[in-house]
Amino acid sequence: MFKIGDFANLFNVSIKTIRYYESIGLIIPKYIDIYTGYRYYDENNIYTMQDIISLKNMGFTLEEIKYFNKDSIKNKIINYEQEIVNLKSKIKVLKQFSFSEGKDDLKMMFVNDEQAKGKWALLGVSETKDDALKEYFMDDEYNINELYLMPNGESYWVISWTKDTIFIGGRPNHYEIINDKLYLTVTDYLDPKNSKVAVYYNVDHNDYTIEDIKQKDNVNVPFVNDERVVGTWKTIDYINKKDSFNPEKLQSSKEMLSLDKLAFDGNGNVNVSYTSGKEFVTKYTKDYIINLILPDTLCKYTYQEILGKKYIIVEWKSGDYVFGKVINGYYVLEKID
Repeated sequence: MFKIGDFANLFNVSIKTIRYYESIGLIIPKYIDIYTGYRYYDENNIYTMQDIISLKNMGFTLEEIKYFNKDSIKNKIINYEQEIVNLKSKIKVLKQFSFSEGKDDLKMMFVNDEQAKGKWALLGVSETKDDALKEYFMDDEYNINELYLMPNGESYWVISWTKDTIFIGGRPNHYEIINDKLYLTVTDYLDPKNSKVAVYYNVDHNDYTIEDIKQKDNVNVPFVNDERVVGTWKTIDYINKKDSFNPEKLQSSKEMLSLDKLAFDGNGNVNVSYTSGKEFVTKYTKDYIINLILPDTLCKYTYQEILGKKYIIVEWKSGDYVFGKVINGYYVLEKID
């Protein structure tokens, strides 16, 4: 039998490693002297250690090795096959980049796809490609309800594209078109192995511009004063859902709040100030602030009184609204003057 030092040397690992493997149940010494604590290892321990090292070299984690069974190899093959698909997609994207002549400026080489160009509307979202083909859709908080694939891959909002790939927030996602439906495999940026399939049907193959796509509110509204809001309001929270505000349990830290104050006068003007120091004056009318963030938008505000304090909850219509028709959040302000 081998003592622990000799056993570790056989596999060019440290004694600490052998002790750790024992602590998590991967290897059990043949014999432990109850008086001295010395550990001894036999031929069976050698075979076990060889298996551990081989499986580690094949990419198995220690947790996977501990519970290794006949399905483990099959599952690992499936994971590796998906990784190969992801790597091939990344290689294809990288091949579409080039450097400007004589410069170090990296640019995307656009490859056209006439059958992809135009407007696409969402049918639904599936867990797998097979489910997508059968149109078995699930409930999912997926907010890209329309896709505009513009000429020359021109980008808008968080979307750009080239043949076979649609970029969402700069991250590549593979698409394919089957029977005039677009199947977009959307990967989780925190876990690339996790994905879902968004299915779109074609609306048209027109050439769209950014101005064609923008959502525009009717901002030509008459001024109606709202005495409740005249004065100065200080931002205290940012919430994802309008009805989730609780003054006793704020959801956002001060560092996350970019809007600082709103100051309403009685003549339809509101001074907007940001924590960055930026300030400007825009207009308001009862229940709405005009062009608070972007042109041609009306941000609705809701007035509330809770435990003697006055609050307004204001829609935050950013580019997600202008291009995706999505309101992602609301600022909460408290009356201070």
